[in-house]
Amino acid sequence: MAKQIYRGSTDKRIIRMKILNGQLKEEDLKDYLAGLPHVSANTEQVTVVMDKQGSPVS
Repeated sequence: MAKQIYRGSTDKRIIRMKILNGQLKEEDLKDYLAGLPHVSANTEQVTVVMDKQGSPVS
């Protein structure tokens, strides 16, 4: 039998709840995460200037 690919919410709280309830095995989650493509080359650096109070400057 083929392993079921995880297709649920990516919210870490929901994933943790599913693991605790036995709906998702931690090993299956690790396999799923390991199979995701590496897309860091698609990122763009963003510079945010903060004022003295720690708020972003418009």
